[in-house]
Amino acid sequence: MLEALAELLFPTRCAGCDLPGGLLCAACAERLPLIDPATACPRCGAPTVSACCVECADVPFTFTAARCAGVLEPPLSRMVALHKDAGERRLAPALASLALDVLSGWLEWPDAVCGVPASPAAVLHRGFDHGASLAASLGGLAGIPAIEPLRCRPRLDQRALTREQRRANAARSIVPHAGVHVPARVLLLDDVFTTGATLDAAASALLSAGAVEVRVVAVARACGGG
Repeated sequence: MLEALAELLFPTRCAGCDLPGGLLCAACAERLPLIDPATACPRCGAPTVSACCVECADVPFTFTAARCAGVLEPPLSRMVALHKDAGERRLAPALASLALDVLSGWLEWPDAVCGVPASPAAVLHRGFDHGASLAASLGGLAGIPAIEPLRCRPRLDQRALTREQRRANAARSIVPHAGVHVPARVLLLDDVFTTGATLDAAASALLSAGAVEVRVVAVARACGGG
């Protein structure tokens, strides 16, 4: 009764267009800027039709492959922002489902899925770790154990930094918990892949804690970032 009353007074609004209804209306679902893994860059997941990806050319990564569900544009960008910054945790399964859709051929590979940990300041501000939320949802959908072996040291917000600043800020900011040992094959999940600096730092931490190979999946790909 309480849930029904709450829905009557404060109806659920679409994460894409803000109209009353479900979390994502049919029209916005149709407009999701999805990326076809068959034509995307296998290194960084960016949508590309050329042999050389301009997004990751000459950029070294410690993870071996990456896939991204869609481009960071509306309505997907709004869904990501509502989950991360507005605390709309009900969107975690929907976002994880989009990530799951691009994992064809990978689902038998990982021993575990791990989210990129949020900084202490971000967790304090938001009240939850959005990376752990997404990883738990994806793990449940895919039947893969979700683990939380990493922690993030205090750092600047990556979204305000240039490409070079992101790499310097992310380097050594993500470390494994003391004494933790992770399985050999880890699927690393994040909500947004921009330059790959944070994901690379997290992959390096997983490798230092016992992983043999790390692959990346992201809900959204920001292209052309500084």
